[in-house]
Amino acid sequence: MAYLILIIIFFVFLAQFIAKKKGLDPVYWAVMGGIFGPLAIPVILLIKSKKSNSEQI
Repeated sequence: MAYLILIIIFFVFLAQFIAKKKGLDPVYWAVMGGIFGPLAIPVILLIKSKKSNSEQI
């Protein structure tokens, strides 16, 4: 049971980190990462960034 909780926490932080880097809502994606786990990560990676090209350095 503890492993499951650790895995969920990992995906919450990973989804939040990726969303923040792409300029997306980190809270929303942290919740999606907690609910859907590894399924949320490819979705975040496929969504276009909200930052402009000049801000992505």
